[in-house]
Amino acid sequence: MLSNIYRHHTERVSSLKHKQEKKKKELLLSIDQLTRHILDRLNNDVSECYKNEKRIDQACKQLTVQSNLLSKQSQAWINLIGQFTAALKELGDVKNYSKIIERECVTITNTLATVHQDMIVQQQSQPTQTNDS
Repeated sequence: MLSNIYRHHTERVSSLKHKQEKKKKELLLSIDQLTRHILDRLNNDVSECYKNEKRIDQACKQLTVQSNLLSKQSQAWINLIGQFTAALKELGDVKNYSKIIERECVTITNTLATVHQDMIVQQQSQPTQTNDS
């Protein structure tokens, strides 16, 4: 009987060990699957973050290029406006200069006309003076 109990106990212990090993393997397999699932999920999230980072970097580079282009175009426009303003000032100076020349020409013309008339009057009065003498 004692041997039966011992055998029964040994079988039970062996059965429990076997069940425990089976549960341990199931637990390890389940932990492995959970770990793989979590890592896959994490890798997908990291991969998505990496893709987003690449897109953001590309957009930043493109924005930098466009900003530099806009800056150069703005500077070119500023230079053109400066040149246009200078040209307008020169035109204003030329217009003013031409008005001054026109006034001087009118003054010279009037002076020459007056001198011419005085000479004609003087010439007309000289022959009568020479005839009278």
